[in-house]
Amino acid sequence: MLAWKDFNKKSLSGYIFLALIIFLLDYWPLFVPLKNIFNWPFQSLRESVYCLNNGDWQKIFSSGRTSSLEQENQKLKEERVRLIGEVALLQGLNDENQKLKSLIDFYPEDYHFLPAKVIGRSGDYLIINQGEKAGVLLGQLVVSAQHLVGRITEVYTHEARLVKLGSSLLEWPVLIFADQPDCFSNSIVCQKGRGIVSGQIIKEILREEEVAEGDLVVLLDDPAGILVGRIVQIWESQDKLFKQAKIEKLINPDRLTEVFLIVK
Repeated sequence: MLAWKDFNKKSLSGYIFLALIIFLLDYWPLFVPLKNIFNWPFQSLRESVYCLNNGDWQKIFSSGRTSSLEQENQKLKEERVRLIGEVALLQGLNDENQKLKSLIDFYPEDYHFLPAKVIGRSGDYLIINQGEKAGVLLGQLVVSAQHLVGRITEVYTHEARLVKLGSSLLEWPVLIFADQPDCFSNSIVCQKGRGIVSGQIIKEILREEEVAEGDLVVLLDDPAGILVGRIVQIWESQDKLFKQAKIEKLINPDRLTEVFLIVK
């Protein structure tokens, strides 16, 4: 009996000592890092046990559901990108069809058109992605809608180079007419003069021809009616036999991304 009482006293002392240690570990700042070391590995387990005790099954499996939702969201993003690409492609095809329709409405019925992308430029030249394999020929005219872009001067297997409108490397016989709605579709009737374009200068305009600033300039033939530019200045030639005029381009070839080659 005495031994049992002695054991109980020792046990009680041990419990009190253990409780004191636990108290110190829990509240004394010195032992907080040590406490955190023991708490961290069991944090997830403690949370799961707490959720089980409270019947919160949804929270326990939320991590797996979140992962599934993230995968589904990624698939939706990829599908959205694919659909945007398809829409852009369809829009591009529609735009090209509209451009071809406007060309067909403007040019003679026996003319056909080969679309090409502008892939580079160098000085007076543009480089396009169509060449000998596509049937591109030397001297072929290149247009954008009703506007002249240039003429093919070099042809390779899969690309070609064209001299741009405004370059002094080319000369074009042109017709000058008034900028009026009825004249555009019948420039021959509204003719005010003729000349030769070299670069941005029209030469050999007869003195008696009453051309004026603001008049439009088109190709005289091959084919006729393609817009070249607009007159912005007129003066007499040095020999006093002709007039000369400066034109401004109605398009900027350097900003074009797509052009059409005229196929007869």
